[in-house]
Amino acid sequence: MKQDYDKIITLIGHYNSGKIDEADRKELEAWIALDQNNQLVFDRLTSDDQLRTELEIMHEFNAEDNFSEFERTHMAPVKRLWLRIAVAASIILVCTVGGYYYLLSEKINTQTDFAVNNDIVPGKNAATLTLANGKKIALADAHNGELAKEAGVVITKTSDGQLIYEIKDQGDLAGVKNNTLSTARGETYRVRLPDGSLVWINAATTLSYPASFASLKKRTVELDGEAYFEVSRDKTRPFIVKTAKQQLVVLGTHFNINSYTDEEHTVTTLLEGSVKINDATLLKPGEQAQLSANGSMNVRTANIEEALGWKNGFFLFDKDDLPAVMRQISRWYNINVKYEGEIPKASFDGKVYRNLNLSKALEVLKYANVKFRIEGKTIIIMP
Repeated sequence: MKQDYDKIITLIGHYNSGKIDEADRKELEAWIALDQNNQLVFDRLTSDDQLRTELEIMHEFNAEDNFSEFERTHMAPVKRLWLRIAVAASIILVCTVGGYYYLLSEKINTQTDFAVNNDIVPGKNAATLTLANGKKIALADAHNGELAKEAGVVITKTSDGQLIYEIKDQGDLAGVKNNTLSTARGETYRVRLPDGSLVWINAATTLSYPASFASLKKRTVELDGEAYFEVSRDKTRPFIVKTAKQQLVVLGTHFNINSYTDEEHTVTTLLEGSVKINDATLLKPGEQAQLSANGSMNVRTANIEEALGWKNGFFLFDKDDLPAVMRQISRWYNINVKYEGEIPKASFDGKVYRNLNLSKALEVLKYANVKFRIEGKTIIIMP
């Protein structure tokens, strides 16, 4: 369903003003149903009183004939206001800056204010496996198939980039030997533990775990960074995740933990089942626990899509400030971030896919009117 974007603006303007008729409503609903990004744009353009006023003004004009006049009379105080809606683009980002919105699409041709001579590619599926005997295996370079065998456990790498532990000899499971799977900045990986639990680990993350749980009463792993868990149910042996600030106990469930040391909170998001944190806080599906450095706990309704964005291949910002955005970008692109003077105040909402090169991802800063320069692998944010 090909749509004239100016017509979509007009339809949303009529919707916001309450003057939309049945035919236009059906056309607007059909456009929203085309793509989840269309729903995102519609939600944002109808949820802010300031923008609704602008759109109510806009829909009274012929967009092509009067845009220059609109720009002259209404945009001078606020830099720019993009009202072109990009449909089915690879990225749609809505940046909130001073109450106004800027829509960014990969399909919009824009001039870039910075030059990246040696563009930085996005992160990759890679990690380092450290065995109990100290041997290190770079998984990106390792061949597919069997990588190692220790204590009756065979470790293999699959063609789709997954690490799998399989118990082959129950009689050779003497002692508890820990393995460590670690990702550098710009890396992510997936592992299936010997109990069948699946774990996705984000960039700059370390996960330590026994090569076998067979002789243990508890399945205990240690996490530094961020990981998403799909834990196999075992009523006789609880699954325990230890981080620097908390201990989480489950039997079988799906959840995400963000425990980066440079973040203000340890954040646990529950999708299925139930988990108990520090023997005190019990989470229900759809809830998120935020544990601060001083030990205070806050439980709220989770934004599941935002929490799992990294696992599903994108950054999803929900009223995030500039430092929070840059921490995510720096981990994935393996870059450093420095600030000169006062940190610019900007709030970001929207989605940026993680398969873009750095220069494209940094459009988020340009459209939020954040000034920066690049020196080697360092982004310097200017006042």
